[in-house]
Amino acid sequence: MWPFEDSLRNQLRNQDLMKKYREWLKKWLLKGNSKFNSTALMCSVVIVALLTIYGLYNWQSDRTIKGAIPNQNTNQIIKEDYQKKPTAQEQSIAKTETLNTAEKDTAEKETMATQPVVNPEEMVKPVMGHVLTGVGMTFSEVFKDYRYSTGVALAGDPGTEVKVALAGTVALISTAENNTKVITINHGNGWESSYSGLENVQVKAGQSLEQNNILGTLGQNNRTNGVLENHLYFQITKNGEPVDPNIYWK
Repeated sequence: MWPFEDSLRNQLRNQDLMKKYREWLKKWLLKGNSKFNSTALMCSVVIVALLTIYGLYNWQSDRTIKGAIPNQNTNQIIKEDYQKKPTAQEQSIAKTETLNTAEKDTAEKETMATQPVVNPEEMVKPVMGHVLTGVGMTFSEVFKDYRYSTGVALAGDPGTEVKVALAGTVALISTAENNTKVITINHGNGWESSYSGLENVQVKAGQSLEQNNILGTLGQNNRTNGVLENHLYFQITKNGEPVDPNIYWK
């Protein structure tokens, strides 16, 4: 319904323009268009429902966030638990571990103190034959080329006695590829020596030996280690690094 027909215009002629508009809008909305009124009501209901759902969603989100954040009292309880004194059993275990560590350190120090001082200057030849090879690059008479050697070959006939170069303890006795024996001796302080090419062994693992004690006799050990002549292959190392014994033998 259009408000500015002759009858309505005459009735509102002397009123304020805004009042005219309000009266027209009110009349038009409430009486003039029932279909629009129903639509407006439906929209209002939908808006109210959406606002209600949105409010419930925000309220539930706030509760979830508050539940996820630990409160101050919980933090205080955790802090107090960490600050609790250890129980008597825990103190006893800690004390025992401390004593065991101290005893272990003392034992290690005593072991180091009882190890003999190694003096390589006192080293003697295991066999009295001449030196066939040295430590380093050596020409091989068997392979006709130069090869790196970590030990020295000492000439000796089969059956020659092999002696201990330095005092120590037998660490290992093994068998080589040519069925000869290899004896490894620990001299302490990082020093070790090995004797390869023995046929008969007169010592056993764990046995303490003095310098010049007999280890056994030399076997048939020619054409090995790149050497044609029968020999004893002798190696000595310091902390795993090969040392040339030729610089110490007198």
